[in-house]
Amino acid sequence: MIRRVRRYQGLVAAAVLLVSVGVGTGTPTLLLAGIVPLAFVVQGALSTLQPLDEQVRVEREVRPETPLPGQPVEVTLTVTNVGASILPDLRVRDGVPEELAIREGAASAGAALRPGESVTAEYTLTANRGRYAFQPVRLRASSVSGTVVAETTREADGPGAFECRIDAEDVPLRRRTTAFSGSLATDTGGVGVEFHATRDYRAGDPVSRINWRRYAKTGELSTVEYREQRAARVAVLIDGRDPNHVAAGASLPTGATLCAYAGTLAVRVLRDEGHHVGVGALGPADPITGRRPAWVPPDADGFAAHAAAVCNAAATGAEEAVTARTTPAATTRATTDGGRDAALVRFLGHLPATAQVILCTPALDDAVASMVETIRTHGHETTVLSPAVTPESVGGRTLALERGIRLDRMREVGATVVDWDREERLPVALARTLQAGGTR
Repeated sequence: MIRRVRRYQGLVAAAVLLVSVGVGTGTPTLLLAGIVPLAFVVQGALSTLQPLDEQVRVEREVRPETPLPGQPVEVTLTVTNVGASILPDLRVRDGVPEELAIREGAASAGAALRPGESVTAEYTLTANRGRYAFQPVRLRASSVSGTVVAETTREADGPGAFECRIDAEDVPLRRRTTAFSGSLATDTGGVGVEFHATRDYRAGDPVSRINWRRYAKTGELSTVEYREQRAARVAVLIDGRDPNHVAAGASLPTGATLCAYAGTLAVRVLRDEGHHVGVGALGPADPITGRRPAWVPPDADGFAAHAAAVCNAAATGAEEAVTARTTPAATTRATTDGGRDAALVRFLGHLPATAQVILCTPALDDAVASMVETIRTHGHETTVLSPAVTPESVGGRTLALERGIRLDRMREVGATVVDWDREERLPVALARTLQAGGTR
């Protein structure tokens, strides 16, 4: 759309006044002075602009296109003048997804562009899990005099949306092996990764397990046996209680949300390795059964869908999904009285004695340290993954010190603690957690 802006009406009046006075008084200087504003008026009247639709090329680049929750997303919008004429004043504004806020940079830019020149807007977003679509790019060009304005909206070439998700393939585990299998090694030989013993070769033994070095020295065939591994029993517990639904900034995920992301990915990785993994959450009721605490055992029917619903409830704190089957006893909010936490004790009652626990918590209240002590008292090896969500402020530094004391208390009772800094990507932090799990 092209429109004209009336901005020189005052100059018209000034030109008429100066010329009239000059003629009336016979003063050539005033006549010449009247020409100056008149020149601006004529220039504005003669100014033209070409429609922007064919004058510019708009390109958008998103890095990465499939970010992880909480990972910065860098967006670069480039507008190039592909026409034959100069654009004296071009303004562009990218259509940032409505759900997201800009963390760094600016989604708008402006410049005068000769043919072939470009202007770039760069900014950074931080997204929670989900799919986010960009709005059309807004373009506005003005003539030199500012009396002609061309405006339009365009869809940019390149990604029009991006999906923020978590994927087990993003976890950088060496040979896809976690410490949970190694912690449950048996004293019998078989298939595994840790050397156990050698024995005489038997017909049918795999060629890959023949001790070729000994054969080269003695000429005798022998077979290498490794310490047999058994699948671990692991319970992933997400701390979705009310104190954890806070974030370090307005556009950043909350502590409970980060814990839910980590829990979701941990369950996927461990189950892919063949472990018996269940998932639970403190705080919200189970969206399917309405019970507190939410718990999905490893052998539950429809495990994937049920576990996803529990993790989502822990992330959002939403309880509207509780079905009509909820009973008063099941919906009683768990009290946070430290080691006597009734919800936690009920959760531990579901676990076998050999189960290991991965607790995902931002550790924002004193009750969580007592919870870890309770888990350890019940004899379960415990690994704590704790995202840091305290803000960078004076008050935030005080909260960070208190959180550090709680993490130290957890270590004192024998828990393995992984402190997940906000600058560390989730897969890296989770890899540290899984490689440390089950070890002391």
